[in-house]
Amino acid sequence: MRTQAPIDRDLVLLGAGHAHVEVLRRFAMRPLPGVRITLIGREPHTPYSGMLPGLIRGEYGFDAAHIDLAPLAAVAGARLIVAEATAIDPDAREVRFAQRPAVAFDVLSIDVGGIPAMPGGEGTPVKPIGAFLARLDALTASLPPGGRIAVVGGGAGGVELALALARRFPARIALVCAEAEPLTAAPARARAVARAALTEARVELACGVRAVGFAEGRLALSDGSALAADAALWATGVVGPPMLAESGLSCDAAGCVMVDRTLASVSHPQVFAAGDCASVAGAARPKSGVWAVRAGAPLADNLCRALAGRALRPWRPQQDALAILGLGGGRAVAWRNGVAVSGRWVWRWKDRIDRNWMAMYADAPRRMARGAEADEAMRCAGCAAKLPAEALHGVLAALPRPPVKDILIGLNAPDDAAAALPPPGQAVVQSVDQFRAFIDDPYVFGQVAAAHALSDLHAMGARPWTALAVAVVPFMSGGRMAADLAAMMQGAAEVLAADGCALVGGHSAEGAEAMLGFAVTGLAEPGALWRKAGLVPGDALVLTKPLGTGVILAAQMRARCKARWLEGALASMRRSNGPAAAILRAHGVRACTDVTGFGLAGHLAEMLRASGVAAVLDPDAVPALDGGRDLAAAGIESTLAPANREALPGASAEPAVALLFDPQTSGGLLAGVPAARAARCVAALRAAGIAAAAVGWVRETAAGRPMIALEPLDGAEAGREGRAAPQHALPL
Repeated sequence: MRTQAPIDRDLVLLGAGHAHVEVLRRFAMRPLPGVRITLIGREPHTPYSGMLPGLIRGEYGFDAAHIDLAPLAAVAGARLIVAEATAIDPDAREVRFAQRPAVAFDVLSIDVGGIPAMPGGEGTPVKPIGAFLARLDALTASLPPGGRIAVVGGGAGGVELALALARRFPARIALVCAEAEPLTAAPARARAVARAALTEARVELACGVRAVGFAEGRLALSDGSALAADAALWATGVVGPPMLAESGLSCDAAGCVMVDRTLASVSHPQVFAAGDCASVAGAARPKSGVWAVRAGAPLADNLCRALAGRALRPWRPQQDALAILGLGGGRAVAWRNGVAVSGRWVWRWKDRIDRNWMAMYADAPRRMARGAEADEAMRCAGCAAKLPAEALHGVLAALPRPPVKDILIGLNAPDDAAAALPPPGQAVVQSVDQFRAFIDDPYVFGQVAAAHALSDLHAMGARPWTALAVAVVPFMSGGRMAADLAAMMQGAAEVLAADGCALVGGHSAEGAEAMLGFAVTGLAEPGALWRKAGLVPGDALVLTKPLGTGVILAAQMRARCKARWLEGALASMRRSNGPAAAILRAHGVRACTDVTGFGLAGHLAEMLRASGVAAVLDPDAVPALDGGRDLAAAGIESTLAPANREALPGASAEPAVALLFDPQTSGGLLAGVPAARAARCVAALRAAGIAAAAVGWVRETAAGRPMIALEPLDGAEAGREGRAAPQHALPL
């Protein structure tokens, strides 16, 4: 049995800026026993500002210019919460959100970046960079031929952005700066080189005027004139996001958190800040990525010291820093301490610096996760004890309660057991499911656990009615256990309520790791229940969710899963099968099951045996989650996959085939639909936002022929009744 120190302190990293990724890397190398780290980021990847212009020009791909937070968080043992915080309460020690539970902290570090100082009106801020890149893609699609883009800001960021846009867009680019010329803080040689590059790129200059507003295609200037533009991009000096000043933290005039030389807030010593959102009292530095990067190491050291109750160390940031500005065309200019150099070798130098810095955060998870595949697959749960009654009652009292008829005793009046009165003539359908936490976000885990448990009811064609929860949370000091239980149950209750299912009670305990399960009850007309049996030759097989959750979760455990792949899998797992079941019913489903631990091939085999028929399956027609086939091709698989392959002995190792054995958590429904209705059924599912597909068809059994054969569908098979058996089946 593997043991770990009980959690007694919570460190929350709000924002995934350059300083925080270094904090994560250092905590991965030297974890602190008893400290739980939570990283909160707006997006699952954090862009590196130094490579943004190269990304815009097309010199770097997305992955090369972004740090993937999921593997980094995994090796640091940190919870990753992808959500945008809306408020900070430093006195209550909470970070709050619009649509999920608050996250409590003992020590908070803020690295959320800044936003450009913009006047009122329209326009696109360059920061946050993640949101800017999405808007830039939209601008690429909408900019008319010969249009004009105005870049506001004559600093290094504005100049580099204007030059990058000039190479990306066949449009006019205008650079607006309030100073007499761009880069006024740079040496004369650097200014001259940059000015020549702007001229060569045909960037229009409007200097000595401030942009005071943008509306209806006109950028208003401080001298009373206006510049016609199809878009205005603001790369001006940054200010702090409004929630920082609104939090009560001491902030400067720009709304950035005031910190001392230890990077601790001057007003709240349990709060730290770094990067563009912070101002160091007595050591002001430009809002530049280089200082955010340099702050990572001293910030990590002082966070460790604060958590251990030790004296903090002051950081002495350097007075000046090397600046390198990419000009495009394989050239760059660099300066420091009044000396400037330029040329192609400077670009190669910059490119090497940037790639080496990014490699630290791409390679670290792979190195540190080495040997993780040999870790034990399961941990002993040991003995558990109930949580204090007052904690449990407080959690249950706060949960949403949909109006459900016929509940005699439930959470509205808790007792030793729940009591319900089934409607006359209704069959009672029951199921139970429980699993250990595979993700450290208790709110999302609760949503997945509830959707997974309800899936059995939807596969039977039953309407969810009641649910009883069994929750296990690891021992933690203070109110942390109750907080995690509350978050887990809130996520679950939201999914249950959306399906009209009443949570009527449950049991809680402490254990070695978090677990959550539900005993669920549904109602159905006795003659309308769906079964695994009932398939007939000619039926189309319709799948309502893509495959790949097993291989993606296995990769996440090994710190080899991209964050966007993990987010896509979680979004699929959190989605109830209720809407899909309703659409399937409307199209005359004959048999149904949900695809879970045995994988698609295993659950299809159960249906075929129960129905006395065989089937043809097209692996390439089976939808896959983003990253699923990539990871399968890399040889990653879940621990249950080898046993699942018994459903198709001798199957190939091709990625599309491998996913047929992938165990699914909260997978989709697999249904047999009359072939004449299948095309309309799939179209209705997709119109409802469900990633459904016809993946095969049912045929009669025959001696010497496999129960499941793999072969491509011809695109029309799902719409034909009584079709002939396909040719060239691949016997397995």
